[in-house]
Amino acid sequence: EQEACNYLDSLPASERSRAQRAAFLAGLALIKRNPAFAYWMAEWPEDNLPFNTVSIKETYQDNQPSGVECNFYKIKKNIQTLFPE
Repeated sequence: EQEACNYLDSLPASERSRAQRAAFLAGLALIKRNPAFAYWMAEWPEDNLPFNTVSIKETYQDNQPSGVECNFYKIKKNIQTLFPE
């Protein structure tokens, strides 16, 4: 959480809300796609352990919902459905 706060604080005020919105929507899209991985990322220790994508992929590959297409337009449509302007 501190890393996220530091990053947001480093942005100009005009960009901060845009970055917060993007992070929020990306997080929700990840939760819809792979909840176990999303919650794991949120609980990732702050002691900067190396990020091993191979073991993460193997661990969470079996937890993916069946029949889910991973493409930009479907994710965009889901986000727009959740948060109409």
